[in-house]
Amino acid sequence: MNQYNNLINFAHELADIAKIEIKKAFRKDDSWTIKPTKNNNRLQIVTKADIAAEKAIRLLINKRFPSHGIIGEELGAENEEADFVWVIDPIDGTKAFVAGLPVFGSMIGLMYKKKSFLGLIDQPYTNERIWGGQNGSFLNNKQIYSRKFQSINKTICAITDPTMFMDKDEKLYRIINDKVLYIRHGTDCWGYAMCAAGNIDLVIEKDLELWDIVAATAILKGAGGIITSWNRKNPASDRSVIAAANKETYDYFIEVVNNF
Repeated sequence: MNQYNNLINFAHELADIAKIEIKKAFRKDDSWTIKPTKNNNRLQIVTKADIAAEKAIRLLINKRFPSHGIIGEELGAENEEADFVWVIDPIDGTKAFVAGLPVFGSMIGLMYKKKSFLGLIDQPYTNERIWGGQNGSFLNNKQIYSRKFQSINKTICAITDPTMFMDKDEKLYRIINDKVLYIRHGTDCWGYAMCAAGNIDLVIEKDLELWDIVAATAILKGAGGIITSWNRKNPASDRSVIAAANKETYDYFIEVVNNF
C-alpha cells in the first residue's frame, strides 16, 4: 500500500515537471516542426515540448528510481526488462496541441512485471488531472466511477481518428456508428479518461502503441471499467483497444468487433 502511494505521488511530481515544459510552448507558432517518417509516405509532427518534457521526466526517474525502466514515445526505451517500467507520452494529442486546443494530455503510466500498475493523465493548460490504480481512480481529488449500463442505443463512443478504420475496417466503423448514440472524435487520452469518469461508455481504437494505453488502463480499471485488446488480451497487445464503462457494454461490443 505504501509503495503504491509513494509511486502515485511520484507520478504527480512527474506531471508537474512536464507541465512546466508544455505550458512554455502551448499556442506558440515556433513550438513544432514536421519531419517525414521512415516510409516517407506520412509526415510526423514533432513538438519541442514533447522532447523537453520527456527529458525532464526521465531525469527525475533516473535520479529517484535508478532501477526502474523507462519507455517513452520520443526517446525510446532504457532498462525495459526491469520489474517497474514507466511508460511516458508527454503530449498525447499532438495535433490538438499544435492547433491550440486543450484536449491533449500528458500520459504517465507505470507497469509492474509487464502489467499496468498505475496511471495519470494531466491537462497542463486547464489544470485537470486524472489518476488511478489499485486504490481507485480520481479526477482532481474526487473519486470517480465508470458509468452504469443504460442501453446500447444510449452508448456514447469515443474514437480519436476515424481514419484508424480506413480500408478493411471501414465497415466495422459504420456498424459501430449505427449502434451507438454518437461517436465523438478527437478525444485522444481524454476519451479513456472520460470513460473512467462516467461520461463516455465506450472507446474502440486501433494502431496504438504501448505509451498510448498503459496509463489509461490503470485509470479505467480503477474506476470499474473494462479494457482489453480486440482479441480479449492485454490492451494494445495487437495495437487494438476496446474500453467500456461496464460489462454489458463491453460484452455487446466485443462481440460486434469479433463477429465483423
